[in-house]
Amino acid sequence: MEQTKTLSTQEFLKSLTILYVEDNEEIRLQLSLFLKRRVGELITAANGQEGLTLFASRQPDMVITDILMPVMDGLAMARAIREQNDDVPIIVTTAYNDDEYFMRSIELSIDRYVLKPTDPHQLITALEKCARLLWRQREQAEANRYLRFVLDIQPNLLMVVNDQRIEYLNRAFLDYLGIESVKQFHDRLEDLQLKVSLDGADYEPINQNNWISRLLKEQEKPPIVYLKRNCPHGAGDHEGEVRPFAVTVNAAPESGKYILTLSDITFIENQMRNLEEIAYTDALTGACNRARLEGVMHAEMHRAMRHRSPLSIVMFDIDHFKKVNDTYGHNAGDDVLKKLIELVKNNLRASDTVARWGGEEFVLITPESGSEDARLLAEKLRKLIEQTEMPQAGGITCSFGVAQYRAHDSIRMLVERADQALYEAKSKGRNQVCVDS
Repeated sequence: MEQTKTLSTQEFLKSLTILYVEDNEEIRLQLSLFLKRRVGELITAANGQEGLTLFASRQPDMVITDILMPVMDGLAMARAIREQNDDVPIIVTTAYNDDEYFMRSIELSIDRYVLKPTDPHQLITALEKCARLLWRQREQAEANRYLRFVLDIQPNLLMVVNDQRIEYLNRAFLDYLGIESVKQFHDRLEDLQLKVSLDGADYEPINQNNWISRLLKEQEKPPIVYLKRNCPHGAGDHEGEVRPFAVTVNAAPESGKYILTLSDITFIENQMRNLEEIAYTDALTGACNRARLEGVMHAEMHRAMRHRSPLSIVMFDIDHFKKVNDTYGHNAGDDVLKKLIELVKNNLRASDTVARWGGEEFVLITPESGSEDARLLAEKLRKLIEQTEMPQAGGITCSFGVAQYRAHDSIRMLVERADQALYEAKSKGRNQVCVDS
């Protein structure tokens, strides 16, 4: 507050508008002459009701009022003023020392008291003290306005957190959520469908009690928050879109507040997803590759054990595929593999996974399916493949081996049993389904 020290209080008073309320005309005239030489503008009133009307219309910077007045007393007027403006400095002049008046004054947060008969120098001292306080308030308000301006021009979503409660959201944040204020944010938090991930895998719904504290704890690895976009009035092409944001937490020095910056990482996440797709997808057929298959199988085996639910796999390959390559060429063989997996994918559930095990050999993972359900699926696929015309090669057939997961099976044990069932189907003449016993 270096500027407060160098600022002339007398000059600052010259810029202020003061409301002076006094029912005694002689006192009012005398003090008015004194005050007019020291303040920018002086507005006078003869009672509390008149003073309240002038306050509403003129919005003075400070108020000086007597207590005991007709129509409306000074404290009643002060209470009404406080309802309109809680910050305006109020100075009371009174000849009364009744405890009740002072208690009421304390309740109203009266800033200064000057006893009657009013000593003009005591009054000006009280005015100067209030003026310095007012200047500091305005200086702080200006700093806050500048801070809000700086925050509002940022393209990133920003929030200010105080004692684990959001006290400010910048314009970009409000516009993204389609709301107008922080109050709306708190009122509609459950409807906004916010989710948070602290480990990059599990996204939990956000509620008033947990999310800020959890975000503040994650200092080393930025958490990811998923926000649903709500365009104002339901407009915009991206209404309902959910985007990921990386959260950076910065502590405001000596204030106990935190500024959280949410950076949109949609592009980065899409790039990572694309890279993951490339890393875990068979380039020729579009099925999962073997590395991805083992990860999915490991997860599904744990889930089956945890929930005591059935899980089966189906291993299948193309009968006499070498003859296709030898007769029509490897390009034709590649086209057959692509057409085969397209056909299989179109006849699986969303929870099923198909992966290329190697060459013309593939594996299906079918969660929540016992060996009989998996056999029926394999039989359905076998018939569809048999009835489908393949590029250049014409008709082909496939053989299938089914195995159901058993407690304490390893991936290798489960695959070996499915492979044995497939070998049995081959040995029995191909183009059929066999189930591991």
